[in-house]
Amino acid sequence: MFTSLSYPRPMNDFDRIEYSQLDDILSCEKDSSTPVLLTQEALDGTAAELLDCNRGIVARALDRVDSTAGISQDALRSSYVDLYAAAVNEHSLSWYRTHVPRPARALALQGLRLMNAPDHLDLAVRAIESDLDDSDFRRAFDSAEAVLPLAEANAAYLRDLPALSILKEADISVAMSIEFTGSGAPADYPRWNGDLSILG
Repeated sequence: MFTSLSYPRPMNDFDRIEYSQLDDILSCEKDSSTPVLLTQEALDGTAAELLDCNRGIVARALDRVDSTAGISQDALRSSYVDLYAAAVNEHSLSWYRTHVPRPARALALQGLRLMNAPDHLDLAVRAIESDLDDSDFRRAFDSAEAVLPLAEANAAYLRDLPALSILKEADISVAMSIEFTGSGAPADYPRWNGDLSILG
């Protein structure tokens, strides 16, 4: 379990997450105030099916709210950890930093902190605190995946959350129309739907 930052602390000019805010970002708890909307089929399915369900619901919710305050922070964290994994797998750390807005990256860091995936969290922190190039990062990321695949950690995190609302697929649209009202969250919170092309 991650407890404190103990790495050397040179400033990495490339990364947009300010080094001085890392401690604050990583001081987080699971969100018991707002339920995560999921289907029973997704919960009973594979890790990929569960992450896909959460990702889709979060993307739809972001289109219905004016801020992220009404969406479970844990649902957002899971979705943006999923985005992080896809981006560094399909592209690179540099691509992720360039294309994913800072608020989404901060939520991904919190997700890594809460998912009991210490190798992945340590790597993400090290990449912020030091000049870790894409090839070194990728080797370390693959090593962390060999210890614990991030999709498995992410799915386990969702299944263990304190506040879940289990819905039938047919009831999700109605529930969302009741739960979420607004014209769309700021663009700093990408509507991650599994397709990285939405980020350019």
